[in-house]
Amino acid sequence: MRSGRTSWDRNSNDALRSQVALLEEQALSLFQQGRTAEAVPLQERAVELVRTIIDAQAGATPDDLVMLGSLQYGLGSSLRAVDRPDDALAALDAAEEAYGEVLGTGRRDMVQRITDVQVRRARTFQELGRVTDSILEMNGVVRAAVLAGPDGNVFEFELGLSRLLYTNALVLGQYGDPDLILSSADTVVRLITSNGLKVNTLEGDRAYYIDVLRSAATIAMREHAGQGRAETAVSAGRIAVDTWVEVERSKFPQLIREMGAIPSMYRISIVRAAAYYGKLTEALGQQELSERYRDFARSVDADVAGRAEQNWLGIGIGPMTMSTALHQARELLGVGQVSDEVLLLGGPDNARSRFTTNQRCPQSQWAASAGELARIVAPLERYPQLVAALGLEAHLLYASSLAVAEDVTAWHVANSRHWMYLLRDLVRAFEQAGDQAICQELKRWMDITCEVINPFHDPHGH
Repeated sequence: MRSGRTSWDRNSNDALRSQVALLEEQALSLFQQGRTAEAVPLQERAVELVRTIIDAQAGATPDDLVMLGSLQYGLGSSLRAVDRPDDALAALDAAEEAYGEVLGTGRRDMVQRITDVQVRRARTFQELGRVTDSILEMNGVVRAAVLAGPDGNVFEFELGLSRLLYTNALVLGQYGDPDLILSSADTVVRLITSNGLKVNTLEGDRAYYIDVLRSAATIAMREHAGQGRAETAVSAGRIAVDTWVEVERSKFPQLIREMGAIPSMYRISIVRAAAYYGKLTEALGQQELSERYRDFARSVDADVAGRAEQNWLGIGIGPMTMSTALHQARELLGVGQVSDEVLLLGGPDNARSRFTTNQRCPQSQWAASAGELARIVAPLERYPQLVAALGLEAHLLYASSLAVAEDVTAWHVANSRHWMYLLRDLVRAFEQAGDQAICQELKRWMDITCEVINPFHDPHGH
């Protein structure tokens, strides 16, 4: 009797697996037609069926968990696309949990899958306006990859690192330290160009890595220009626009037709690169070249081109780097307030050799370094740009330290009061700049911090 029941269960589960495969196939067909909203229910049903299979067994097999993780990962992507970011985060958390269980059995190939989940979660946080969570997620991923280094195939490692650093530059884009953005983008350009011959031999992925190169070079063009390095910006711009074709007015109709036939993500990155390059060459007095690239960008996609031109920083008017902010703070407050050790948090001699905030110092020093920066921020109320540049980095170091704290209560007792005051100063600085989005984000952290420290401290200092 028991044997018969086992056989029935096995046959039933095999039938369910067939249904899962069919649902995946149908969802894929809908994706290819751009009908993501219709694909989501099919993916959700597939996830339910896999859970049914697992529940019907004595325990989940590694293969079932991999299937569940893969389905949840794809569902997370789809839910992002249909503007359900909270549900997307839940799906991605479930994917990481499934892959983590398989990793616990010794399957090292799950490391890359977990990394992919974390990267997708960082982008989802970003879309939700959860700037801190997004940056911290990428901080952890990039730091782990750099510490791990190559595991055999150096080329595969460098391709993987280029993908991570490109996403890191995107996540840092609006509020990150420009030095960290540039370090990430420049390294992507270096890694892919140095592996150019090998990249050209890739089957299927070649276009993707060329797009990563173009996009990273476009970021580098904008950021180098913003920091006043026009010559370097031009070099990055040439790399970006040379990834498809030299724009000639006589070939506009043909080029525009070609753009319509390529995937949307590639077309958008080409338009953005052309629009930025047009703005850069305009600032350098190369009017004919500028008009050619800007006209091309507008002809392919006027909306994307228009947004790109609005987002162009100009030459020498980009956001302040942390290193510059620290040196200016020293001039205002004196060497006694801003020591050489604190200056090094901004990078030795302005060298862009770091990719993340939590690479500024050892993990054991994150909270202490955040406290040093917070102490500097306090007397700089009349200089909101300095408060923003230094305060955000201090906030990220506090949050990084809390995330790895073994004794959370002790951590809060030691740090949360100073963190709350820092957040208050940051909110004031960004309110002066009229940036309500980051103010909302910082107030959310401020509310959480107040709730935690109230049992230990009087927030009014009495």
